[in-house]
Amino acid sequence: MLVSGWQQALTVLLAVIPGFVYQGVRRLYGGPSPEDRDLSVRLVRALAFSGLIGLAYLALFGGLLRELRHKSIDDFSGWQIFGVSLLVLVLVFVVPSFIALVLHAWSAKRKLPNSSWQDRFAMYDPTPTAWDFATRSLEAGFVRILTNDGKWIGGVAGIDSFFTSYPDPREIYLEEAWELSELGEFKKAITGSAGMWVRCDDVQLVQFLHAVDPSNGDTGSHDPTTEG
Repeated sequence: MLVSGWQQALTVLLAVIPGFVYQGVRRLYGGPSPEDRDLSVRLVRALAFSGLIGLAYLALFGGLLRELRHKSIDDFSGWQIFGVSLLVLVLVFVVPSFIALVLHAWSAKRKLPNSSWQDRFAMYDPTPTAWDFATRSLEAGFVRILTNDGKWIGGVAGIDSFFTSYPDPREIYLEEAWELSELGEFKKAITGSAGMWVRCDDVQLVQFLHAVDPSNGDTGSHDPTTEG
């Protein structure tokens, strides 16, 4: 007998969504595998898990589903609807997530037998790129950049500066531009500068330097790399 209405929606939830929840949790803690680059592989794997767990649910709750197939949503009381919704939440999201966590912990223990529970769930850092890792918690300071033509440019990166993040191109807005020597030494702030924008995809090097006081020297130049 074909199902329709709320039964059909419930069938889709139980037969399709758990696999994607399971796969998402595994990727969150264990990171993507090489085959995850192929969308078709991820889709087939998620549907296969959904089918497997759907059959398990059918074996456990087949009798209940048979009793409910002739009922409409109006036949349920408010508390019954709440109970069914809670059960669906557990079956669709909690159970697949729990399975993914258990399998990840087991796999991590095999790779690192002496690791703690905390270490097993901190093996993978989901930060997408090294650029994002370097800039997400960067303290105020100096930044200098070596361009492809061998020229040093840079300035101050403070609270009014900005770093782009994945998936956008690597770019910096420095709130104060500085004049640099040929050796990369910070000489002085550029008068009247309203900041500096730099696209960093096509440069040789980007250095993040500790913040220092540019007025503490008695010469006309200043190299922030000599401190911190």
